[in-house]
Amino acid sequence: MKLAKKTAIVTGAASGIGRAIAYAFAREGAKIVAADINAEGGEVTVSKIKGDGGEAFFIEADVSDSDAVKNLIDRATSKYRTLDIMVNNAGVEIFKRLADTDEAAWDRVIAINLRGVFLGTKFAVPRMIENGGGVIVNMSSVAGIMGAGGLSAYNASKGGVVLLTKNTAMDYGRKNIRANCICPGFIRTPMVEAVMGLPGANEVKDYLNSLSPAGRFGVPEEVANCAVFLASDDSSFVNGHALVVDGGMSAGWQIDVEKMMG
Repeated sequence: MKLAKKTAIVTGAASGIGRAIAYAFAREGAKIVAADINAEGGEVTVSKIKGDGGEAFFIEADVSDSDAVKNLIDRATSKYRTLDIMVNNAGVEIFKRLADTDEAAWDRVIAINLRGVFLGTKFAVPRMIENGGGVIVNMSSVAGIMGAGGLSAYNASKGGVVLLTKNTAMDYGRKNIRANCICPGFIRTPMVEAVMGLPGANEVKDYLNSLSPAGRFGVPEEVANCAVFLASDDSSFVNGHALVVDGGMSAGWQIDVEKMMG
């Protein structure tokens, strides 16, 4: 098992990518501290892990709240003694152009997506230094490395995560702490499924699929597999990296050669 005897905190673990990461880490032998503001969903994640023979418990936490994140890490280390892996995954998005984005909505996206990563890292690092090292895996997005119309707040927050990850790698690499982030493309999460249920969603789905050489959405497990790699010793010399998991969407423009050539 690649993560045997490791302790991992996973934020946003009540659903989607976070839940898939928690499951994948548990299968690889890690003890899981699942964190989310959604207590019901978080308990479902923990129950499944325990039912499969793993070890896990849930802590309700708002990642944008400093006291809540400090309490999360204090409780996790009190129970399991060490913190080996911190996965800063919790996130939200809004679909609005910049001038149409009200300040409260902007602040909420930045608070959860970027401040949440900052706080998770800030309070995890001292515990990892005490342990002699650790691994931080942050969740960015392809929207963190390329612009997207109507996603100004999300773009800004996820771009910040990429550079905060690189900064963490620079600051703490000599303390045996590695920090990397994952940049998923379109993944079938509950958040995406909600959008797909709106009027005109089939046309949107077809358009989004056309952007990727893979021709489909990814699934959370495909992102979770990459998180296992980054959290394990398989990536022992990978630090400060933004791992893109998007089916090739960000590789370049899709051109219909047949139409162009007549």
